[in-house]
Amino acid sequence: MGQQFNALKATELYCPTCRVSQPVRERAVESAGSRTVELLCFRCRTVVGTHTTTEDRSFSGRLARFAGRLLRGLG
Repeated sequence: MGQQFNALKATELYCPTCRVSQPVRERAVESAGSRTVELLCFRCRTVVGTHTTTEDRSFSGRLARFAGRLLRGLG
């Protein structure tokens, strides 16, 4: 069976401060070689989760990023 999902995005998470499931906002934090996304409670802005991705430094990864930037520039 092949890969089914490339990425999932949370829309609501449980907030321990509000004590109820709330919509979340994303806040990106960049660092060398990786990108961390903090998921914040929409109501009280408590961090309720994080997601970290590492940068693909292979040739195919660089080529894919270049093609993505090129296509965004044309659109």
